[in-house]
Amino acid sequence: MGFPDAAFEQQRVEAAALLNMRLDARTRGDLAVIVLLAAVYFIDLVAVAFMLWNRKYPPLKSKGPVLMAALFVCSVFWFIGDIQVNGHVQLAGSALTDCRGIGFWVRVLLGICGVCAVVALRSYALHQVFALNLPTRGLRFYLPFLVYVACILVYGIVASALSPRVSAEYVRALDICRLDEPFKITIFVFVWVSCLFVALVNWRLRRIKTSFNESREMLVACLIVFAVLTFNTCMQFAQPKYPLVRRLRIPSTLLDHLCCNALLWAIIGRPLAMCAFRRDAYLRAWVATLRSDGLQRAYQVDSSAATATEDVAAHKPESASFFYADTQPSLGAYEETRQGSGFYAEPEKDQEQLWRSEDGGLPEIPAAAFSSSGRLSAADTHSYASSSAASWPQPPDLFGYINDRRLL
Repeated sequence: MGFPDAAFEQQRVEAAALLNMRLDARTRGDLAVIVLLAAVYFIDLVAVAFMLWNRKYPPLKSKGPVLMAALFVCSVFWFIGDIQVNGHVQLAGSALTDCRGIGFWVRVLLGICGVCAVVALRSYALHQVFALNLPTRGLRFYLPFLVYVACILVYGIVASALSPRVSAEYVRALDICRLDEPFKITIFVFVWVSCLFVALVNWRLRRIKTSFNESREMLVACLIVFAVLTFNTCMQFAQPKYPLVRRLRIPSTLLDHLCCNALLWAIIGRPLAMCAFRRDAYLRAWVATLRSDGLQRAYQVDSSAATATEDVAAHKPESASFFYADTQPSLGAYEETRQGSGFYAEPEKDQEQLWRSEDGGLPEIPAAAFSSSGRLSAADTHSYASSSAASWPQPPDLFGYINDRRLL
């Protein structure tokens, strides 16, 4: 059976006419949309695999490779759901007739809500590191995300317990999925609440200082998410039968997934391309930018690195966080500040001056200590050494210094 099945599509058109509805049969235009977006997502798959393979490359590590892979997976879920809900393929005789499983769970909860969750989590991570100076690991960091996931599960389980007639059902005569109006409203309310959380976190990022405009990246991501959801909301409520109209369903699907891809590539595009084509040169420039900004610790780069290559950039792969370094004070940070490699550089003192007395000169030897020959006698030498020992500066207490550093 070819695509589209002309006989099957003719039956759908006739059934819609009996219901006084307009229905455009599926054509090769629907197939072209699926093939085009599948090719785009295949390119994304290759890019994400390359990113995960090079996840220890510092410019890519700072983007959160695992989180960006999760964004890609959520976008694919959204795409699978759109193929069904927007009516691009024949549903009859396949698993696509499960409108609640694919149209609701896969498309809405795992796809749309998943994209919102990933964007929110990355924005929250930037806020933790650059605004609150807190680490991006531990229960305290992941608690808001876990609460959101729990809300998704509760909402999904409750919705699945409802009758298909009041939630999402398969209409056999038209071969489409239909969402009940009140159920559709609850879906969009839930999604918009998620987006408002994303907007709130991004608003708090507006004044943070970063080296690579992450706040601007997330502003673009937030605007893309809002544009897509605004378009989908208008389409769902102004044209609820848009899956039956070819000139509406095709642009809707294309806009959704071109925006999802723009969201992904806006974050990982530049470091991914530089990793592939200008790996060492870009890394040297990347580390130099961090040193000039004094943000080495936030991006997990040791400022004392001699050269900026992948092996000598002193990136810290043992960090358990997805995003940036643990920004709590540490011995390395103290040493960085003390040696003048961060914001608070101190001029080095001349070593000779360290061993001079406080009045700027060496301690003077009194004239009475000299014999008639001009030389110090043995008794005077011993007496002078004992009496003037306290006037000489004492060498630094290395063990005390080390102990002090341990208390930092």
